[in-house]
Amino acid sequence: MGIFKGVEHVAIFSADTRRLADWYVQYLDMRVIQDNGQGTLFLLMADGSIVELIPTPGGETASVLPQPKESGIHHLAFAVDADNFGAAVHRLVSEAEAEPVGDTPRHFPERLATFHFRDPDGNILHLISRGNRLSLAAPLMLSAAPKNTLLKGIEHIGIIARDPDSLRQWYVTALGFRLIVRDDGRGTAFVMTPDGRSILEFTQAERDRGVLPYNAPGLRHIAIAVDPEDADRASRLLKADRVEVLEEYQKLPNGQHLFYFRDPEGNVLHLIARAETFGGVSHVHCRYDRH
Repeated sequence: MGIFKGVEHVAIFSADTRRLADWYVQYLDMRVIQDNGQGTLFLLMADGSIVELIPTPGGETASVLPQPKESGIHHLAFAVDADNFGAAVHRLVSEAEAEPVGDTPRHFPERLATFHFRDPDGNILHLISRGNRLSLAAPLMLSAAPKNTLLKGIEHIGIIARDPDSLRQWYVTALGFRLIVRDDGRGTAFVMTPDGRSILEFTQAERDRGVLPYNAPGLRHIAIAVDPEDADRASRLLKADRVEVLEEYQKLPNGQHLFYFRDPEGNVLHLIARAETFGGVSHVHCRYDRH
């Protein structure tokens, strides 16, 4: 395996992370596993998927909600078993009062069912049930994960791209991801991370949202895991590829290695290497602790 391992977590910036975390715990079957006491929280799902919630600077809220088919990191798709799909949709509509997005839910002949909706901050989320799940789903933290849940974990991360073919090829070439579905029949393609745990979906944009600040509210970055001994080399390889650097490579006192940058379309990515796994860390320190 190459130096880039897979998606370690996905980050969402919010003006009220604790309110959002409570909603995710109650309705999306997540569990808070880390809380830095300053509003940054990590949430764990049944299959080991991790979501990070980060306070926006100054409590900023999104002025315009993300729309279907706008360019950028677009949605998180949560896996649910076919037998539980109806119950999960009912919970979100009737109990959580989640706003549906578009023509949803939808059922397709190949044992595929989808439901698109918004969380309380307006971020687009997506339930998906497949006959055969794409990800190998090799969980890292099952001992701490929630049990007997409707929602299992993050099935894929959706990226709406101005040039999806070119962008997914960059993920293959620069980050070592592997193309697994060139076209699913609906104009989307999928790549798998080198560790086989995570899937990215690339779809054609109909509207260009532009490049947003990397701490703007909403679904904001994908964190790519690397080993600590590879972190500096990985950042230098990416800079040689002329990525836009948002924060230079640094090693923090707690042993974390960080490097923030943009992909060719301006989406924020983040290299992360940890001295210890989440299970061995009593307190999460990250860049945003200082603000």
